[in-house]
Amino acid sequence: MSTSIQRTTAGTGGSTPRTGGPKIVIIGAGSAVFGQRAISAILRSEVLKGTELHLVDTDPEPLQLMADLAETMNRAWGSEATIRATGDRRQALPDADFVILSVQVGPREEVWEKDWRIPLEHGIRQPYAENSGPGGLAHTARNLPLIVDIARDMEELCPDALMMNYVNPMIRLTDVVERYTKIKVVGMCHQLRWGYAMAMAILGDRYGIEVPKDVKIDTNHQTRHFREPLMAAGLKHLDIKAAGINHFSWILDIRDRETGEDLYPELRDRWNRGIPRGDFEPLSKEMFDIFGLMPTPSDSHLCEFLPWVSDPATKPWERYNLHTQSWSGNHDRRAVRRELAQKIVNGEEPVDQLRNLRSEAVPEVIEGVWANRNIYIDQLNLRNDGLIPNLPADAIVEVPGMSTGAGVKGLGMGELPEPIAELCRRELAYSRLVTDASYHGDRDAMLQALLFDPTVTDVQTAKEVLDHLLTEFAEYLPQFERPQR
Repeated sequence: MSTSIQRTTAGTGGSTPRTGGPKIVIIGAGSAVFGQRAISAILRSEVLKGTELHLVDTDPEPLQLMADLAETMNRAWGSEATIRATGDRRQALPDADFVILSVQVGPREEVWEKDWRIPLEHGIRQPYAENSGPGGLAHTARNLPLIVDIARDMEELCPDALMMNYVNPMIRLTDVVERYTKIKVVGMCHQLRWGYAMAMAILGDRYGIEVPKDVKIDTNHQTRHFREPLMAAGLKHLDIKAAGINHFSWILDIRDRETGEDLYPELRDRWNRGIPRGDFEPLSKEMFDIFGLMPTPSDSHLCEFLPWVSDPATKPWERYNLHTQSWSGNHDRRAVRRELAQKIVNGEEPVDQLRNLRSEAVPEVIEGVWANRNIYIDQLNLRNDGLIPNLPADAIVEVPGMSTGAGVKGLGMGELPEPIAELCRRELAYSRLVTDASYHGDRDAMLQALLFDPTVTDVQTAKEVLDHLLTEFAEYLPQFERPQR
């Protein structure tokens, strides 16, 4: 049964009563992967029937494809949605209730590869270069002006809307909206699913799950055939409570979803016995052994926040088999998803196969707030305010929480073990320096921030890397004066 709710939404023209579903704006809707997931999740929701859905993207061709795909879903599933597509976000934003961000400044793989290769030219080998490291610094500086501009438009056109930010670096971009604008924001991420997949790879025998001997749990498209079934099995059989910061959270509690049995002792025992094998996620295993809690994000993201993985003498990346994203794999994944979307629009493939796409918690957050459904969300990025008492109160932390008519609220998780808390505090302090320097376009502050990065061990190298990054990406960095090389 569909749910019809009448709300009064404050916008630029005063209070306007509206019936039916909420007004949802997706900025970056042309995304071949996230766009399909978010649109599918909204249009298959019975609670959100009658939604006013606005799709925004500056690239007209993928935007039109996603709009056509959305209309195909809308007709097939009886979603009763009103769908609009535009390249102008200000046209879409007035009186919005929810604004979902999935944007990227610069060609995604091209700029990411430069984030990794430019520091390497100066002798700094980053393990991943997306959320931390010199590459994460450049990634922040490029995306931050756009995120702030969107938030400023929201302050004018839909000041009561909730921003759902899916853009990395998650900690930093959510933090800048939280501190520098008046917009309500929650950072959204799916990385805990990797924790579920890792745990199921270790506990699979218990649940009759076949785990391939060569299983890999990382972020690359080429390993999704391992990852996706284990994620699904993990979510079915396990219940994980994790806390920390985005891409650096730690399992505080893991239980059998049906019986409530504490599975931490068995998890430790099996991994110590080399299950599924001795070289499975070796960095995560070592951190588990040393600090006593299992990290959730898999080695791919975990490595970004640790100071022990970039020594050029010992080459720990070889010991732990660390690698950055497969940029060609990302291209392939998008091409596959776009081809599928076009075939569905053309009637050559059934649209119902999109009903089972991962939701990324899009409808859960919106349904909870819009319809007061009191929905538990296992991973939210919010201002701390005591959620993890031994991390800074104004920092963005990652905890489980609830989406309700009173808003999106985190659950208090208690203190982290002090060594883990200190690792989080270091990254939060560094991230705050990067965020402030990027917001103000302050090159001196940017150098100070870069000198806090654990991959940086020399002042002159830091100066050279910063100059190279700011010069290379000058067209994407309006807040900085163009440097002279």
